[in-house]
Amino acid sequence: MPPKSTNSLMKHLREQGISIGGSGQKRKLKNIGYYHGYKGFRFVGDSSKRLPIDDFDQIASLHAMDMQIKTLFYPHIMTIETALKNYTLEAVLSHAKSEDFDDIYRSCLTAYRGYRPGTDDYKKSWANRLRLRQTVDGLISREQDKKPFFKHFRDQGRAIPIWAIFEAMTLGEFGNFYACLDRPIKSSIVADLGMPSQFDSEALLLSIIFSLKDLRNAIAHNAIVSDVRFKTGGISKNVGKLLKSETGIDSVNFSDITDYVILVVYLLGLLRIPKTDRKRLVSGYEGILLRYKKELPRDIYGSIVRTETQNKLKLLKKHVTKS
Repeated sequence: MPPKSTNSLMKHLREQGISIGGSGQKRKLKNIGYYHGYKGFRFVGDSSKRLPIDDFDQIASLHAMDMQIKTLFYPHIMTIETALKNYTLEAVLSHAKSEDFDDIYRSCLTAYRGYRPGTDDYKKSWANRLRLRQTVDGLISREQDKKPFFKHFRDQGRAIPIWAIFEAMTLGEFGNFYACLDRPIKSSIVADLGMPSQFDSEALLLSIIFSLKDLRNAIAHNAIVSDVRFKTGGISKNVGKLLKSETGIDSVNFSDITDYVILVVYLLGLLRIPKTDRKRLVSGYEGILLRYKKELPRDIYGSIVRTETQNKLKLLKKHVTKS
């Protein structure tokens, strides 16, 4: 079957009960795309939860809302990713007394030693360590002609230092590196960050890194984030308990995007990012919600934004003010 023209797609939408017409809406459909736009925003969470959309302007508003949330998040996610890599790098260099990955592999990436030999956890941790070795070798091969500093060290006949490897690592690859670290090194990282000692913050930081990885990838690839369909796995319930203890906000379970705002604001606080910047993030998010609460029908807006959102944001602002 040949691909449909924009006019044919508009006709199909009308046949689906969605009002669309005129050059303005035709241009919007071309700009956001039928498959990324209508196909993506006709449901919330998964395809079984169809939204009661009856006008193309509602799709355009959902798309604009999602884009604005991604734009708001992006610089803060980059700040957190860079900082977490730097905190980890400092702890690793302090322990290994070397920037050579082979030295670090032998002395720091030894999480498997924390388990009894022969157990499933021991074998799993050992296998993760071996995969990390392969990942780093693949990363160097992938980036050797793309990253000037990789090429520089290669052509000098020198080992590529860990800081250069970190520069090229994705957040997911970095998460696997952190997972393989010996527990005392993880402890020094979370202590440096100021995470609370009454929780297993070493394990919680790993869960946080992977939750941010999913969000970061969704933003980078322009996937939909407003209904958190980007999650690739469960997030430890203890992250929610940590955030309740630290911010006073209950029921943080990452089932909606507001909970990611709470997490990002909390992490920015650990990094001592100024209150004005954290408040600006919260108020920016509130502003987006306010605008689209006016533009979208109540049943569509309510399918994405939970009733407890306003109270969570109120408590979040109180937390920022006190921190």
